[in-house]
Amino acid sequence: MIPIFRRIRIVSVAVLATALGACTTTYETRELSHKETTLDRPASSIKDSELLSVRIETFNPGKLPEDPNMAKGLSPEIRNAESYYFPVQLKNAMQRSGHWGPVRVVPKGTREGEVIINGQILESDGEILKLEISVKDARGIKWFTKKYESVVDEDVYRRAEQKNIDVFQYPYNEIANDIAKYKKKLTAGDSSTIRQVSELRFGADFAPDVFNSYISKASTKETAADKNDALHQVISFLHGSQTEARPKPVYTIMRLPSKQDPIVRRVNRIRVREEFLIDTLDQQYDGLARNISDAYTQWRRSRLKEINAIRESDNLKNKQQGEAIAIGIIGALAGAAIASAGGQNCYSCGTAGAVAGAAIAIAVQKASQASSQAEADMELRKIALEELGQSMVTDVKPIVIEVEGQTVE
Repeated sequence: MIPIFRRIRIVSVAVLATALGACTTTYETRELSHKETTLDRPASSIKDSELLSVRIETFNPGKLPEDPNMAKGLSPEIRNAESYYFPVQLKNAMQRSGHWGPVRVVPKGTREGEVIINGQILESDGEILKLEISVKDARGIKWFTKKYESVVDEDVYRRAEQKNIDVFQYPYNEIANDIAKYKKKLTAGDSSTIRQVSELRFGADFAPDVFNSYISKASTKETAADKNDALHQVISFLHGSQTEARPKPVYTIMRLPSKQDPIVRRVNRIRVREEFLIDTLDQQYDGLARNISDAYTQWRRSRLKEINAIRESDNLKNKQQGEAIAIGIIGALAGAAIASAGGQNCYSCGTAGAVAGAAIAIAVQKASQASSQAEADMELRKIALEELGQSMVTDVKPIVIEVEGQTVE
């Protein structure tokens, strides 16, 4: 038969394990990672011939979190709105930098321009923005692929409001700076070649029989071989045997057409018309972003407040459960001490059992009350998150425009 003080200890351990098991966190606290980044501007004016045009495709919206709590208040509709809202913010940063010619936001699958930017939304919930950005030029040369992440708090929202900027403006500045940094590596000849390749690729889409003789595209085998060569170059570079190799283009110019060629002139006129279309689409994305800006900012800010309120409820619940654990353990140990002092005859066993039982009952009741109250509060907060998301969805309904006989969302 187990002595009563040992039973009391066993019960106290069981209470401790149960109470600890109830201590949970719905939303892990993220570490603030927000650095103010100033846009890099050119030290002197850039020649018009070196001002490359940029097309930013609407971003891939990615997937919503699998965790139901993390997905609360998020929706595919909001992500789709973000897929054009974020590119517009990046476009504005790049235009302000002064490193580029026209910068336009275009639908996915649009014909490629001189510089092409693709992005994917990895995370976005009002507190964190995590994007993957890929950049390449018309030659098919990839400039870089990089992930960007920023975590903000309510104080960052207040400062952004005072400065009248987007709360994630600095990550956009960082992306713009990285792209400009790569562009600075290009020579005047590189910029000229990129423009010419872009024009020839456009012509090949409309008159392949004519323009395919002007431009060559590397085969899959050649591209794979180039990658292997690049790998060997990097290995050699790391060993200090030679300098880093320049990447090889996918598209190369075989020869240039005559500017007086009637087909070339017709294609150039078509290209001008396409630029007008691209401008129209870009203006539509600008309008969409402006239309949702206030509501979207308020949604992100309110969602972060609700998440922080849930974290506070979690902390309060865990604190109260910790106090309950302390009461239970102290009472159980006190009962064990009384029982141990009673010796073999254990005249104090009844008292010990009463002390331990009362302490454990108080601990269980306190933990239960804390858990119930916190759960009720968190459920209300989660409902609020859902309502915020539903309200935001009504503000991001797609605008449909008709462009040259085609309906485009």
